[in-house]
Amino acid sequence: MKAWVVTAPHKLELTESASESAGEGCVKIKVLRSLVTAPDINVYSGKADVPLPVCPGGSCVGMVIETGEGVSEFERGDRVYVRSQQSCGTCAACRAGKSWKCENMKVRGYSCNGFMRDFAIVPAADCVKIPDRVKNDEAVFIDYISIAVQTLAALDVNKGDYLAITGASTLGIILGQVALYYQAVPIVIDADGDSLAAAKNMGLYYTVDASETDPRTKIFHITGGNMAERVAHMASADMPLTRSIDFTARGGKLAIIGRYGCVSALPCSLENAVKNNLTITCITNGAKHNQVAINMLVSKAVSVLPLITGEVPFSEVPAAFEKEYDITRGHMKTLIKFD
Repeated sequence: MKAWVVTAPHKLELTESASESAGEGCVKIKVLRSLVTAPDINVYSGKADVPLPVCPGGSCVGMVIETGEGVSEFERGDRVYVRSQQSCGTCAACRAGKSWKCENMKVRGYSCNGFMRDFAIVPAADCVKIPDRVKNDEAVFIDYISIAVQTLAALDVNKGDYLAITGASTLGIILGQVALYYQAVPIVIDADGDSLAAAKNMGLYYTVDASETDPRTKIFHITGGNMAERVAHMASADMPLTRSIDFTARGGKLAIIGRYGCVSALPCSLENAVKNNLTITCITNGAKHNQVAINMLVSKAVSVLPLITGEVPFSEVPAAFEKEYDITRGHMKTLIKFD
């Protein structure tokens, strides 16, 4: 089995190991698709405080080629999405069938090996079957859509609510689309013109260029002076968290969204949050909504293919990692193809 491994900052090496068989409760998959994401780049560049070596790649679409003892929900030939979080399978949450609440959670490609490899053995509990109507290139975004659904649920977004999204990242643009599906009114704020253009091209009418205008003033006018009842702050956004607090209406709700490996220091005064009686929540994954995300892809409620701005074969993975800034900022995603 072959795998790309980060052995030192800015150094990827192709390693090879003996073939393994699926153990009890696990499946062996042939990896079909992965994405190069911000956490991968943070590991590659040395910004992440994680032990090396590690195989990057937190997202994965694969095909089951072998099932271990006790696995009945999958069979050879099934296409599956593998969650970016690795559950332990033994804690109380895992035993209760709620692996997304695992008490010993690890993050693939970050705190344990990811999917820049040709084959992998993973717990069946971390896999979700992909229907025929969903393409591999779409399914690799299931994690993002799931987090978006979790965000709307946590913020209690209702029909007609204004949702300010600070950061036109991949997740920010997908969140805006999911908000439209729930008949809310998303407002995407960023200083990157290309990312805002992508958001608008994907149906997000209200975009605010923070480099040209004061976002708070623009949001004030869009909302008729009420500001946004709900605000989602992308932890990787260049804009300070204090600005997202300023975008939130009095008594509103604010979510800080940070996928593992994307969150850096967020120094912030909470004076205005307290004064305006805001409710603040933090979101890192949405694994329990994986099936909802798949249904959205089936019904074409969310469009993700325009977010893929480059494709690289497995043999050329290091070339994809050289575009560090493009991947850690903005909406662009590089797809790794294994076939």
